[in-house]
Amino acid sequence: MLETHQKLTVIGVILLVTTFLINYYHQEDHPGVGFNYAYITGIAMLTVFAISFIMFTKGRLDA
Repeated sequence: MLETHQKLTVIGVILLVTTFLINYYHQEDHPGVGFNYAYITGIAMLTVFAISFIMFTKGRLDA
């Protein structure tokens, strides 16, 4: 069974791929026009990775 920080890492990777796909679509079909929603998934990805890193580090320091 995966630990919580491992699950968050998997979610972060999914958000990373989603961010790249959204950004690629936006650059190809709407360059410079409108809001690029890749910023939202990118910020969510960074947040999830940061929480995962903090949980992993705290778990290693407590052990």
